[in-house]
Amino acid sequence: MSETRIVGLRTERGWTQERLAEVSGVTVRTVQRLEAGNDVSLDTLSRLAGALEVPLRDLVAERAERDDTGNAGSTDDIDDTGGPAAGDDAAARHFADAARSAWRDIALGVALLVTSPAPVVLLIAGADAGLVPTSVEVAIAIGLGALLAIALVATLHLVRASGRLSPFLPIRQERVRFGARALRWAERLEGVHRRQRTRATAVACAMWVSSPLPLIVVALIEPGRGQGLWIAAATAVLLVVVAAGAFTALRTAWAPYVQAKLAPAVEARATV
Repeated sequence: MSETRIVGLRTERGWTQERLAEVSGVTVRTVQRLEAGNDVSLDTLSRLAGALEVPLRDLVAERAERDDTGNAGSTDDIDDTGGPAAGDDAAARHFADAARSAWRDIALGVALLVTSPAPVVLLIAGADAGLVPTSVEVAIAIGLGALLAIALVATLHLVRASGRLSPFLPIRQERVRFGARALRWAERLEGVHRRQRTRATAVACAMWVSSPLPLIVVALIEPGRGQGLWIAAATAVLLVVVAAGAFTALRTAWAPYVQAKLAPAVEARATV
């Protein structure tokens, strides 16, 4: 690992060691040790590569060049043919932890986006029925404001999910290769959570199938005063139920995602 390479990339951005540590999610001491030429784990290198927005191999470019001339030590963790870098079990587990948190944020973000139109529908119907003490125009404005606020919160969750996974860009792009033990661990992980995912998928499907029921019931009721409000309420319930189903299904998708990202890397290693 070339300490000058890290220092160069950091100073190009005008970052201090503290700033690099904050963006990459490691300690300042780790950055200091790295720039002093000490070895670090693949997980740390992946985090730094993501923070500096460079491929993992770029962080070891100078050392690889010195190896070619016999002026440096071994780079066994780098494939000189341009193949993926070697990964360890700890990196796989860190990636799995990040994926679990990221998919929870993704699920919540999607659920919020699905429910975001509900305030608009309810406020307009309430104003039209005289239950909301304001005009329809004002109700529309308030509803749109609520929609934008919910959409903003949803976007923040999606951005946070991306941030959780960004340090593992080499793994997500299948540029890191793991041993067979990591693959077996990923398979066991997926197997342990398979029953939970199957149950969650069944619950989500039940929610989606039943979501139109409130609208059907309202449609069967004899039209009368306040019918529009009932339709709006049924529509809002439909959105909430669909969103709950999406959240239930998506939050359990992280384990197969982890296995899918680790397995091709192991297979790639077998063909090298």
